[in-house]
Amino acid sequence: MLSPPNQSEILERLQKIVSGRVPVDPARLLPDARLAEIGVDSFSLIELVFLAEEEFDIRIPIEGLSVSTVNDVLKIITAGVRIK
Repeated sequence: MLSPPNQSEILERLQKIVSGRVPVDPARLLPDARLAEIGVDSFSLIELVFLAEEEFDIRIPIEGLSVSTVNDVLKIITAGVRIK
C-alpha cells in the first residue's frame, strides 16, 4: 500500500508545477516565498490550482481561496492529498 506523499515530496512536485508555468528558479520556491514576489499573479494562481488538482488528485475550492505564500499552497494540498 502506498503512503501519502510527505511535505518535502509535495513541495518538490509543486516546484515542478510552478516552474513549468512561471519563469522562476525552482530553488526560490521555498515555503516562505511570497507568491507575488516569484511572479504568481491571480491568473497564474488559478492555472496552478487546476494543475495541482490534477497532479495530486484533489479538489481545491477557488471561491474564497486566500493564499500568499508557497506554504499556504502546501497546506491546502496537504489537507486534500490522496494516494494515487
